[in-house]
Amino acid sequence: MMKIKNWIECGVNIVWKTFVIGICIFLCWLGAQIFIFSSYSIPSDSMDPTLLPGDRILVNKTCMGARLFDLRPAFEHRPFRIYRTWGWNKLKTGDVAVFNYPYPQTRDSIGFDIMAYYVKRCIGTPGDSLEIVKGYYKINGNILIDLPAAIRHKQDSLHHVFCFGEKKIEGVSIKAFPKKKRIGWSIVNFGPLYIPKKGDVMLINERHFLLYKNLIEWEQGKKLVWKEGKAYLDGEEIITYHFRSNYYFMGGDNVFNSVDARYWGLLPEEFIAGKVVGIWKSVDPYTGKMRWERIGSIQ
Repeated sequence: MMKIKNWIECGVNIVWKTFVIGICIFLCWLGAQIFIFSSYSIPSDSMDPTLLPGDRILVNKTCMGARLFDLRPAFEHRPFRIYRTWGWNKLKTGDVAVFNYPYPQTRDSIGFDIMAYYVKRCIGTPGDSLEIVKGYYKINGNILIDLPAAIRHKQDSLHHVFCFGEKKIEGVSIKAFPKKKRIGWSIVNFGPLYIPKKGDVMLINERHFLLYKNLIEWEQGKKLVWKEGKAYLDGEEIITYHFRSNYYFMGGDNVFNSVDARYWGLLPEEFIAGKVVGIWKSVDPYTGKMRWERIGSIQ
């Protein structure tokens, strides 16, 4: 009887220790997922050739700092605040990042969908003036050349197709943000668009109303309207506006097939989950075979 009792006690101890170790491993994994890194799957070719369908990417959250927010209102699409832990850097032009798509329900107002993630390349940062001239990005008046050669080739194609070839391509929308006749921008000729940074004070004229209305309404949680040549925020006239957040312009590498900032506008910094550091797994979605050659860092 004594031996059986000892075996039972030994078995219980082993099960308990295994359970505790398992809980510790799970908590460490969860903490790493929240504060250090996450993995995402690429479903489309909007970032071709940098990222392809079937790639699984690793996202570094320590760059800008991990986001902390209440999950309940996020899932219920109610207002909530996003906080960040300390980050060692900011997103730079040319970086590839994962973010929550800011228009999951309507293009008329910014919204947060905790399950809707996009991956794009940062083209413009807070304080930049961005243009697209004949299909080429320009930052602060200079053509953006600090991009991978394959991406510049995509822009060359966009330039030649719309400037020298067909004016329309089936399935490609040329009308760009904010899709107002008063502005009249396209994905070939766009801007200049100033990208606000936290602390900027801007005069609210009719043009700025059309360009920044969604940003102001998102920051304030109030309705902004233009009436008889004046801007009214929640019924009160405003002449200038003081921005509370930083914003970014995010573009897809596949300029012919990417629903990016050219179509929906600027991205609040709070929506950025982290910077993509590389591909850790890649499986061809058509053959199911591993693409070992794709594993590693990205440009």
